[in-house]
Amino acid sequence: MTAQWFNEDDVSYVSVANAQGAFTFNQEGVTPNDELFNVFGTALTSMCSKPATELVDVEGGVANFYVNVGGNIKKNFTIDVRDLAEDANQETMMACSCATGSPFGQAAVMGVPLSAVVEMADLEDGVNTITAYGADGFGQPLPLRYALEKNALLAYQVNGQELEAATGSSLQLWMPETVARYFTRNITDIELTREDAEPDVQQVDPCYRNKINIMNYADGCTFVAGDEITFEGVADDLGSPIEAIEFSFDGGATWTSCATEGATADKWVNWQFSTSFEDAGDYRMTVRAKTADGMVSPLAATLLFQVS
Repeated sequence: MTAQWFNEDDVSYVSVANAQGAFTFNQEGVTPNDELFNVFGTALTSMCSKPATELVDVEGGVANFYVNVGGNIKKNFTIDVRDLAEDANQETMMACSCATGSPFGQAAVMGVPLSAVVEMADLEDGVNTITAYGADGFGQPLPLRYALEKNALLAYQVNGQELEAATGSSLQLWMPETVARYFTRNITDIELTREDAEPDVQQVDPCYRNKINIMNYADGCTFVAGDEITFEGVADDLGSPIEAIEFSFDGGATWTSCATEGATADKWVNWQFSTSFEDAGDYRMTVRAKTADGMVSPLAATLLFQVS
């Protein structure tokens, strides 16, 4: 690869056009539990939140999975969700993404399909809305058909760790391809109601679609000229599969596009790109993703590194 130089922010970087390398990807990997909740916003009641007490040591924390079910049903009831686990238990990899910010993650979630609880309820005619309420009364209404189509889970285990809580239950609501504000925590009540119109489902702000991160340690990495360097990261878009990961080492003048054929929309893309550089100097890598519906990452990721 032929190197030149380009200037940005008064720094001179080695420029490599149409960088070539080996690309691989999978849709595996999880966000560690000690990071999963810390990276999301400021609300206190859903996954877009400060640290969840369910996943930290809390004095008096217990595993409690009782939920009250009511609303426009012919008879209210209370159930221990774990009683359904023997027949209805599911484990799946699921992404979690903020609607109005850059945080996103992925976890191996175990729980009981929300549909198993709905099937136990004798619904009145016209029920079209479901709301899971946390111990503090927080709840985000969803169209019942949407929650069932998405195979929403009442999760009691995340990344192999059973959830505990100091108040309410320790259940969480998880759904694929759905923003994290609907991932209510400490669920104590589920209401099935008949509304004049189905509630709208919030989508990701277009400014925060198609998110991408670089997982290499930090800016300022130093590598040896001629040695193979492996860059890695993750990308996720709620609703549309990631179609390609693209790399630029010349300030965006040229892009190397690597297809992610077969990637699905319900999980992130965990990518790796290996290459080498013969010239010593400061480098800047920019990475973006493209989705099947043509969206290019509004916020590309960058990494500064040195080759000596």
